[in-house]
Amino acid sequence: MSYQIYQTDKAGLAQFYENIIGKNETYAPVLNFEKYEYKKVSKLADCNPESPIVLTMSMKPLFFPKNSAILKYKESSEGTEIIPDAEDDLAKKRVVLGVKHCDARALQVLDKVYQWDYHDEDYRKRRENTLIISTRCEKAGAHCFCTSLDYDVENSDAYDVMVVKAADGNYYLQAHTDKGDAFLKENTGKLAANDGIEKIKEQYTAFAASFALKMNYEEVSKRLNEQFDSSEFENATSNCISCNTCSFICPTCHCFKISDEKIKDKGIRYKAYDSCNSPYFTLMAGGHNPRPVKYRRWRQRAMHKFVYYKERFDVNLCVGCGKCAISCPVNIHIFDVVNQVANKA
Repeated sequence: MSYQIYQTDKAGLAQFYENIIGKNETYAPVLNFEKYEYKKVSKLADCNPESPIVLTMSMKPLFFPKNSAILKYKESSEGTEIIPDAEDDLAKKRVVLGVKHCDARALQVLDKVYQWDYHDEDYRKRRENTLIISTRCEKAGAHCFCTSLDYDVENSDAYDVMVVKAADGNYYLQAHTDKGDAFLKENTGKLAANDGIEKIKEQYTAFAASFALKMNYEEVSKRLNEQFDSSEFENATSNCISCNTCSFICPTCHCFKISDEKIKDKGIRYKAYDSCNSPYFTLMAGGHNPRPVKYRRWRQRAMHKFVYYKERFDVNLCVGCGKCAISCPVNIHIFDVVNQVANKA
């Protein structure tokens, strides 16, 4: 379905954003210790919806927090009482500005596992109550490879509204969902309707041509399956220090652990990020660990990203954002790992 396109200049876009922030609970990239994190904002001056992808963290914590309470309880001589949940701030109606296309796509990937055998109601409410406005990157970062994967970057419906800065200096806004279309009709005000599809296509063509990293995803996925027992997994990941940064920073990693903490008669059960790269992730109560060495854990990570998830949910678990490589202290890139293993003679 084709939606109306609106044209504006930089000043008009800034006014559009200010109006949104003034009328809605809004999250956007906020500079914090030289990185942009998605925070609640009250005015445009506090954020940068055009933050560079290399410095922008994932918005995953807005839907899957780094740690969150499952339940709270209180014990007494009469038994255990469950304390009612407080209101979930992340489930309120809200708008997220400045989302990268790959980051928005990551939510569609997470939808598959959160709506699988168990439906996570907290996640569902956060998704349903969020409107995503995505700013298309002007050029690829050095670690990006989203156009090599199994989704249509140009015509994605992972976000509700797309903002494109064209070569003519103008900005073009277009809805990609019905929710986004209704939002634009309500909020564009004096922005001019414009048939800017050719300008948008030109910008995408230039963007797609800027990628240094490219792969044949289907071929890599097939060869990884054939190379499961290859020693190349160990060679490709020998520098890994198992810090788990790649998993925690990744917009699609969703492993978590459940822990209980209790002080006197009050307790809390919570879930927090965990990683298959951790040596303790598969450690069993009896002391056995089926993945005792790091290359096996890295193999699991690579196979899950490029083979297993696709087989089960028909979508790839990697979105090509390169965040893992940008944050890795020893410069390991999953793009290099899977290609090195897949292309081993």
